[in-house]
Amino acid sequence: MGARRRLLSNTAWNVAGQLAPLVVGVLTLPLLIRLVGLERFGFITLVWVLVGYASIFDFGIGRALVRTVAAHLAHGDRPRAEASAHAGLVFLALFGVLLALALAPASAWVVGSALNVPAELVPEAVPAMVLLAVSLPFVMLTTGFAGLMSAHQRFKALNLIRIALGVASYAGPVLVAAFVSVRLDAVVAMVLLLRVAGTGAHAWACARQCGWRPHAAWPERQATRELFSLGGWIAVSNVLSPMLSYLDRLLLATLVPVRSVAIYATPYDVLSKAMVLPSSIMAALFPLASGLARGSVAAQRLLGESLRLLFVTMFPVIFLFVVFARPGLHSWLGPEIAELGAPVMQILAVGMLLNALAQGPATLIQAAGEPRWMALLHLAELPVFIGLLWLLTLHHGVLGTALASSLRNGVDAAIVFGLAQRRVAMGTLHWRAALLPAGVAGLLLSAALWPTGWAQAAAVALAGLVIFAGYAWAGLLRPDERHRLLAVLRPGLRS
Repeated sequence: MGARRRLLSNTAWNVAGQLAPLVVGVLTLPLLIRLVGLERFGFITLVWVLVGYASIFDFGIGRALVRTVAAHLAHGDRPRAEASAHAGLVFLALFGVLLALALAPASAWVVGSALNVPAELVPEAVPAMVLLAVSLPFVMLTTGFAGLMSAHQRFKALNLIRIALGVASYAGPVLVAAFVSVRLDAVVAMVLLLRVAGTGAHAWACARQCGWRPHAAWPERQATRELFSLGGWIAVSNVLSPMLSYLDRLLLATLVPVRSVAIYATPYDVLSKAMVLPSSIMAALFPLASGLARGSVAAQRLLGESLRLLFVTMFPVIFLFVVFARPGLHSWLGPEIAELGAPVMQILAVGMLLNALAQGPATLIQAAGEPRWMALLHLAELPVFIGLLWLLTLHHGVLGTALASSLRNGVDAAIVFGLAQRRVAMGTLHWRAALLPAGVAGLLLSAALWPTGWAQAAAVALAGLVIFAGYAWAGLLRPDERHRLLAVLRPGLRS
């Protein structure tokens, strides 16, 4: 029960850490565009993307650090946990320096050739790219410190820093553009300063919250071998997983008119925001799962609990997306996009639910120290998905693209669950237990496909949520969970 409360608390902090900066971004981006113009804003968004995805070049060390440190702490072996933490931070800093040394000398070529920056902005963009390169070691170190805090389950402190840094990353460029200069190098200089400050804040929090102290020494051989044996396979997944996620939109642009890409990409981008919830749950679950022995009762229970938690939390969200797809897109983007985009959103929403459910067993596989299975699965999926995507898109356009994406998510979820059951829980497969939840979900989602107006959608949404709440109460929640939920709701019902 204590672990369950900690998981819920950590998840809530993770959600807040992702949503708060997003809200600030929505409010400040229009002002930033007006201040700097679309050309400069395009470069600034590229900077944010590069900073956000720089960890893809960490060879999986960031994720491996969380797993190894959490596992050693769970077994009471703090010296080995500290050795793993030290090794991870040293190599992350080293990778950051190597990236910086590779990018800084190539800044002029990247700006002038690879990015096609307008000629009048090149004098600003080249020094801005150099400053971005200088920030990369700090970005990598921040990843390591954040992983160390996750392994110690210090999610409150971690997300307070994440919120402050995320808000500043949006507000800082606006302040610079409004009161100092709209030049790209001035704006990116602020990004660099924020990265340095963020690294310092994470290091200070690690010292206070985790008892970590830096020391000058080369990492131990055992800790290095442990990190790289896990990190190599994680790195393969880190490269292939985004590729599988973006491949549909990239291939779509080569097979159908460009206007059709927007009809597909817009619903996809809206739906992807719902993945904040499962990613936050799994980030909180990962250090807990890292200390479990494979084949243990706790591992078997955690696999079932993660699927149940993800289903209960994600199905209502996905259900509402399906119900309000047509009237919502009609009011937001007009009748043309609603006519073609609503079926796309509904098909993608089903796939997104399956993808969310797969996060639980996938996290357990990595936490158990078996990331190679996820990497091999992604390697096997890539050519099959390309062929399926090509075939269905040619014959059915954007609907075929959406169907291929959802089919991949469904197959991926089934295989990942089977792997987690056999490689982590090490029990027999219990497919029958999924028949009733799948049947309830299928019937409700089928009913959600038909509403065309707001009144119909609202009626179906209300009826569907009531039916699902009744089923979840009777069939998914345990007696102790129902008792605690009643204790939370009773004061509000009395008032």
